[in-house]
Amino acid sequence: MKARLRAAQIEDLNDPFEMVFGVDEGSACDNIKKEYESNKNIINDWQKLLDDQKIKYDKNSIEDVLKKVTQFQIKDLKNNIQSIRENWNEKIGIVCLSKSPNIIQMWTHYADYHRGIVIALDENQFVKDRKELVKVCCRDKMVLLPVTTTPEKLEQYVKYIEHVLRRKESNWRYEKEVRLFVNLHEEDKDGYYYFDIPQSSITEIYLGLMSPETTEIIAKSIKQRKEYNHLRIYKMDRHESAFKLVPKEL
Repeated sequence: MKARLRAAQIEDLNDPFEMVFGVDEGSACDNIKKEYESNKNIINDWQKLLDDQKIKYDKNSIEDVLKKVTQFQIKDLKNNIQSIRENWNEKIGIVCLSKSPNIIQMWTHYADYHRGIVIALDENQFVKDRKELVKVCCRDKMVLLPVTTTPEKLEQYVKYIEHVLRRKESNWRYEKEVRLFVNLHEEDKDGYYYFDIPQSSITEIYLGLMSPETTEIIAKSIKQRKEYNHLRIYKMDRHESAFKLVPKEL
């Protein structure tokens, strides 16, 4: 039997700000000016753009043309944000992991209120032949995309993907999250995306503090399989004198 993990799409994640980014309006004017200075003939295309959009401007003022083009491109990029997000959502799968099995909130939020399990993976085996795990950076400032005169060309924003995908608001810091990014391939029969991982990468199973006896029986039966003889099984318990969870090996 193969071991495999499910890769989530961006839209499936529980943080409503996943893959959400802003527009860098502060640098927009300078960006448009630089484009003009590198190719002054582009002013004709911009005037045509403003005419097509029925935007009034002073035909004798380059500064006014740049100003109106900048305002239009800011608005246009904001309109394209959803398209950019949908484009990335179709291509990128995300596996979200934690560096620690002992976080009380994580057991509450992701492991059926301490009734579920946590599976530990050996990082060297798990990321074999894949990119390294990426640490999530928790910041209060959102990633801002620069304004250009070609926001419809989505490929120019590719270099910002990793920064956006690894950025979360600072209150998520407790998760100690790391991520693996994978390319999405054909959906499985149940509509989800999966990828195989080495069985040797699964090293430990942690049972929740409130997990039923049947979960322990299942975990021990898995350990009896030849390919999982190396597994170590723990059950979480309350620390005697602190608000902590401690694993006890079974």
